Amino acid sequence: MLPQNKSIGPEASLFRTMKALAAFMLLVMLTLPATAHSPAQVSLVYDSQNQSLLVTTTHQVSNPSNHYVYKIAVQKNGEQALTVEYKSQPTTTTFTYNYSINTSKGDVLKVTAYCSIAGSRSTEIIIGEEAKQVV
Repeated sequence: MLPQNKSIGPEASLFRTMKALAAFMLLVMLTLPATAHSPAQVSLVYDSQNQSLLVTTTHQVSNPSNHYVYKIAVQKNGEQALTVEYKSQPTTTTFTYNYSINTSKGDVLKVTAYCSIAGSRSTEIIIGEEAKQVV
């Protein structure tokens, strides 16, 4: 206990301020994962007749103009084939984009959907086979 006539020195005051700042930063970091998340699912369907890839993405958000899937990247056989960037997502949950891409049987398409805040989810399909999710 400090005597009545003694004040706290500048070092102790700085320590208390730093402690409060550290507690605030921890609180912010703990709430970020609750609000920012990668897309929950990316599903692919390839239409060989029309040479088009349907990419259905589930990314549940409350405001799709501030928190959204901002980029879809498509790789074909390990090489970047297509990248499309967006400024929002069309719905608050599940949506589908259609991309024209020429393929042959056995080609591997890997699609990655990127969240505007944090995280991504990838799925790949071998043309002529079922799609599988890749982490």
